[in-house]
Amino acid sequence: MEDQMANLRLTDFEFFRIILPGSSKTKLKLPYKFARELGDRELREARLRVAGEGRRPWDVKVFDDDVSGDVYLGRGWQEFARAHDLRDGHFLVFRYDGAAAFTVTVFDETMCRRDYRRHHDAAGTGSSSSSDSSDAAAAAAAEGVGDVALSQFAVTLRQCNLEDKQAQYLNVPMEFQEAHEYARREKVVLRMRGEAWTVRLKHSRRERGQRTAFRYGWHRFCVDNGLAVGDTCFFRVLREGDLRRGGAADDHVLKVAVRKADGTTLE
Repeated sequence: MEDQMANLRLTDFEFFRIILPGSSKTKLKLPYKFARELGDRELREARLRVAGEGRRPWDVKVFDDDVSGDVYLGRGWQEFARAHDLRDGHFLVFRYDGAAAFTVTVFDETMCRRDYRRHHDAAGTGSSSSSDSSDAAAAAAAEGVGDVALSQFAVTLRQCNLEDKQAQYLNVPMEFQEAHEYARREKVVLRMRGEAWTVRLKHSRRERGQRTAFRYGWHRFCVDNGLAVGDTCFFRVLREGDLRRGGAADDHVLKVAVRKADGTTLE
């Protein structure tokens, strides 16, 4: 019974890792908080599956460092990383199912989610099964976020994102803003650590089309959460009104998690 309760507690536990320059290619450290939640239960093997991909899960060994007590993904990780072309700067989001399996979502240097299903189809290496495709679509529909492949993005903060109050802004990736019809929206709500901040959107015309940025209210969000240059923000659509079905244009909520430059996390 105790193990069952522990599994329920860890179901859908999420964390993220960034592939840093010079980091080991043969292992990946799991966050201390996740390892602590595992407690005394032994996790010696895990299965990794990329979100939305129809390929088989990858078997990866899990081991503890006897000196530091840290927990790592070990043998099998390098093969998984190589098969999915993971590189320095890539941002990985892990979701644990409570029973030794992780779903991994990968964001590349464009700050948008990498669509492996589309990549495999284009390369002629096969496509995801209809059941996997329908499962992904069902998950997206359940959250009301449209295309699951475009429901998330990540940004590493620069000085321009943290100027004085009157000049502070954060550009939204073009693919994301188009997928969620930001041209027709005036504001978003950012949720983190159980609190919410309303941020107004600023629209401007560029040669490549309209650009949308988080503007008024973004400064307060940064100040309240102590954000700084080098911090990485991960944004995921939590809820949105479907404008095509008469949904409210201001009903758009993003969940935010932050990896601080020193390696600590806020969520």
